[in-house]
Amino acid sequence: MAAIDNAKIQKQVEFYFSDVNIAKDTFLKCKMAESAEGFVPIAVLLTFKRLAALVEGAAEPEKAILAALQSSTALVVDEAARAVRRRDPLPESIATDECTVYAKPVNPAATLEELQAFFGEHGPVRAIWRRPLPGAKTSDGSNGLKDSVFVVFDSAETALRVCAAPPKAPTTGELMTLMPKAAYLATKNAAKKPAHAAPVKEFTLRTPPMPKNASISISGVGAVEGFKAVKGLWAADIQGGIRYVSLNDEKTEVTIIFQDEATCNRMVADLAAKGATLNGCVPVVTRLDAEADAAATAAAEKEITDRAASKPQEHRGGRGGRGGRGGRGGRGGFRGGKRDRD
Repeated sequence: MAAIDNAKIQKQVEFYFSDVNIAKDTFLKCKMAESAEGFVPIAVLLTFKRLAALVEGAAEPEKAILAALQSSTALVVDEAARAVRRRDPLPESIATDECTVYAKPVNPAATLEELQAFFGEHGPVRAIWRRPLPGAKTSDGSNGLKDSVFVVFDSAETALRVCAAPPKAPTTGELMTLMPKAAYLATKNAAKKPAHAAPVKEFTLRTPPMPKNASISISGVGAVEGFKAVKGLWAADIQGGIRYVSLNDEKTEVTIIFQDEATCNRMVADLAAKGATLNGCVPVVTRLDAEADAAATAAAEKEITDRAASKPQEHRGGRGGRGGRGGRGGRGGFRGGKRDRD
């Protein structure tokens, strides 16, 4: 059994609760909202692969994590409840794009620690986001990775300084391509835009707006094969209660919007009563808070509108298209939780 590294455990949990991670991690943000004080059970954090790996082999993983967090100045530990929270409240807004740099090439096989050490030589690094290849699979069944990453530095000034003097790639020795995230996204969008695009007519969504307070997230079941697998959690005769289904990029987190709040309550209760499983796991079901619910419904309506506008012949009569009912509309819609839990 490998020795437990308290410093690594503390650093990892502090990262989970950091501003830069909370800005992207809808799942953890929802879990924080379940407690009036923002406490999250250690058992929930142990579902994150990187933390679980750090206490692998420990007789009592939860106790090992609690012990490692005792000296943290960023976290508050409740030993009796076996839970932890941020010491400081969440800021009203979290903006990281100005501090984020697109970097290429990097070795897809490099560990996060190796990437953090490399970019850390050029400025304080708050986070590194890997970029999965769409649909690609490695030999072990996991998503393949692109040879580029997004690096979040401590400030916009650091990000601009690093972009102005790009380092050489450690594996090839070639000068890296570095640019602010906003500039990279603008370049990508310009490349997708047709040279002589025809005027786009305004399209009005005719399907009824998405209901409020009728959404949940499902996680903890590994990679989900598709929308049919999600709907299969319920009997066929009640699947009509599902209005919209969306999967994140890694297909490890599902957002479901039901027909209305009452239907949502019934469907969640039915799921709990049956003890239904997906991929052999009991799903972790979370009711989205007001902020996450509003983001999910807005993204769903935008995705349906955009798809309907691009294929108007399929949307005559105000039916709202395939994404309005039954859950096929999640391909380009709400992506809250975005990455495999690590």
